[in-house]
Amino acid sequence: MKIVFITPKLDFLTAGGTTDEYDLTYRTLQAMGHEVTVFTTSAKKNNIPHELPYKVFRESIDTHKMMGIQLGVFKILRKYSGQADVFFLDGQVFLYGAGLYRLLGGKVPVAAYFNRELTAWEENVSELFENKKTGLYRRLKKRARFYFERYVLMRLTNYLDIIGFANARLIEKYGKFGMKIDERCFIYGDPFDYRGLMKKHDIHEDTYSKRNKTQGPYTIFYSSKMAPGKGFDVLLTAFSRLKNKDNFRLVLGGDGQEEKQVHKMVHDLKLERYVELPGWMTKNELYRRYGEADMFIQARWRDDLTSMSLMTAILFGLPSILPAGGGLEWLARECGFYFKDNDIDDLTRKIEQLGNDYKLREKLSRNCYARMDHPELNHKSRIAELEKRMIEARAKK
Repeated sequence: MKIVFITPKLDFLTAGGTTDEYDLTYRTLQAMGHEVTVFTTSAKKNNIPHELPYKVFRESIDTHKMMGIQLGVFKILRKYSGQADVFFLDGQVFLYGAGLYRLLGGKVPVAAYFNRELTAWEENVSELFENKKTGLYRRLKKRARFYFERYVLMRLTNYLDIIGFANARLIEKYGKFGMKIDERCFIYGDPFDYRGLMKKHDIHEDTYSKRNKTQGPYTIFYSSKMAPGKGFDVLLTAFSRLKNKDNFRLVLGGDGQEEKQVHKMVHDLKLERYVELPGWMTKNELYRRYGEADMFIQARWRDDLTSMSLMTAILFGLPSILPAGGGLEWLARECGFYFKDNDIDDLTRKIEQLGNDYKLREKLSRNCYARMDHPELNHKSRIAELEKRMIEARAKK
């Protein structure tokens, strides 16, 4: 098949894990014998430091406005209909333009992948940091957009042929927002080559077990873009309440919008002697830090999303402490240790409990390698399911 992918950018250096996920999908489908072509719509944001095995072209959409983006992708789909057997695109970015293309007679089936929330949904915030109040006009404008998308535009998604989601919680969220959840929908997961990366970085199922400590200090690690809602505020507050801080060391990697607030909280809570803030790290440095950590903690995130940071912790067999009930628990399952979401005292207790329990850390580490082989997380299984659905959709057109 000729598969044409449409994505805003390919940034292998600074954009986090999404580009790596898409790249793995492109390479795997190409290895399965398909002709793969990729179009990026915000080419100025591309960061491609190495040669790619598939063709990448630029098709600029020069607007940040939602309706302009939908019109732009609609035009791209029409322009390249003669060169594709199937289109595959970023669902949360291009969903309405893609649905309109099919509604108005577009012949090529469209697969859409959703791994993030919609901009119209409630924004994530860091409740323990000082936040600027949103003005009345902006609040009203966002509310109007919410209802317009929910009750008008979402109907266009009925015309998408294949809909893949990163996790089960995200399916529920889109369903509540008005998307028709039916046989078109399936869990595509977050394509991540756990076993291939283990081999590349010389990680084994007993690597963590061999260095598991019987006494502290224990290194807690978390690294992510310091954006609203990523949990840095919650983790620092919980850490400040530990009875025996000398038994732990906290390493918080990353930079971003809330970096100054993270540094300020470390100072205000008098945690400088316990907390290291290395800032943005190269992938080699990031992986070195994962390989030295005793536990991983992501204290907060949207309850409908997963996390590349957590996926990497699973890769390294790191026992993780996570909020219960959301996408992070869906991802980690038996390799996570859970606290009541937004309950800082419970998080503090869980840190102390995991730090004092050598056998529990050992168990959670071993569970990582069982979880990564589950079909929900196995990228070969998920991409094979995508291929099957693409072949079926092409046969129906």
